[in-house]
Amino acid sequence: MGTVAGTASLFEGDPFWDPVSFSWPLMLILLALCLLLTIVFLVWMALQPEEPEDDTTALVDKATRQDRDSAATIRRRLDADAGRADSAEPELR
Repeated sequence: MGTVAGTASLFEGDPFWDPVSFSWPLMLILLALCLLLTIVFLVWMALQPEEPEDDTTALVDKATRQDRDSAATIRRRLDADAGRADSAEPELR
């Protein structure tokens, strides 16, 4: 016990080991700030919409159409390479 108390008294006034002295008002201000930011974040999360308000049906239809066209072209190219289709079509070259 005497050793711990002796080492604690060595560093008591040293600004390196205690750069900012403990202060209850400062601690309460930091706690209030954290609490306020937490409440603001929770309210912001509750007010966010679940889904975007923009209608994306046209974009999905366009992407699906492009994917199907690409798949059909690849299928025709594979058929032409395998000899099951006419390879003279210009888009298959």
